[in-house]
Amino acid sequence: MIKSSVEIVQIEPLTVRPAQAAQMLSISLRKFHSMRACGLLPPAYKLGGCLVYRTSDLKQWSAWGFPCLDKFLALQKESK
Repeated sequence: MIKSSVEIVQIEPLTVRPAQAAQMLSISLRKFHSMRACGLLPPAYKLGGCLVYRTSDLKQWSAWGFPCLDKFLALQKESK
């Protein structure tokens, strides 16, 4: 009998769509869109016609205490 070992690798996405981002933050999609309209989220990007958020931005935004977009961009610029 041949014994095979299969390793399953979980790949974390680089970007997520708004519904996935809202789920990551444990908030409703409606609240997510409201926060975006008020400038309270990290920047969104267009990728192939879809609006996406970088998972790294969402994690950094959380680590910095959820600053508004302007403050997030300033902090991001300082850290480079």
